[in-house]
Amino acid sequence: MKSYCSTCARPTNQKVLKQEEIKYHEEDSGWWDETTFQIIQCMGCDTISFRKLYNDISYQQHEDEDSTTQDLFPNRGLHSRPIKAYRNLPIDIKKVYQETIDAYNNKLTLLTSVGIRAIIEAICIDKSITAGIIKNAKGKLVNSKNLDGKISGLATKGHLTTDNAEVLHELRFLGNAAVHELASPSIDELNIAIGIIELVIDNIYDIKHKAQVLAKKRISKTK
Repeated sequence: MKSYCSTCARPTNQKVLKQEEIKYHEEDSGWWDETTFQIIQCMGCDTISFRKLYNDISYQQHEDEDSTTQDLFPNRGLHSRPIKAYRNLPIDIKKVYQETIDAYNNKLTLLTSVGIRAIIEAICIDKSITAGIIKNAKGKLVNSKNLDGKISGLATKGHLTTDNAEVLHELRFLGNAAVHELASPSIDELNIAIGIIELVIDNIYDIKHKAQVLAKKRISKTK
């Protein structure tokens, strides 16, 4: 039986590494079902996960009919996203990021929105950004200690480009609606938002580190 693989991003053949089977039968009612718990490994990328198969044999109309349903752990499917293994991300931000992806994969849209906003807040804390200059409703430049000001502060300090800061403001609006109005965005909106926040993480943490590694190797070769 094929199962969805987050790494391959499609259903793949799975090798069963270990399994336990539990059968249940009621003689009076004729009820018969079986549950199988499996540790499985993708035959494409070798990713290991857990699968629960449930087969309600009592409802099968024909011998060749398959009524098996499967639950995958961690939960995943066509709209799921893998958790990226960031090596240079501070542990506090990494924890918020992982929990946000878990919420998304479990279709907890409200919590995902809050998580995206929390990631931005956590990045600002890590970079010691407490405020920034924004335009108020009257068009005047003011110093803001709210998240809008902090995002502008990230750009001012050189952690983001001005264009990237504008994009983050859209994510801020998404989070504000979730926190203050309990408005849940769609899965498609959240998918785009997570893609954006992952690019921000790449730009602020991973790319700079990789550039430093390349610079060290270049200097080493020159010497």
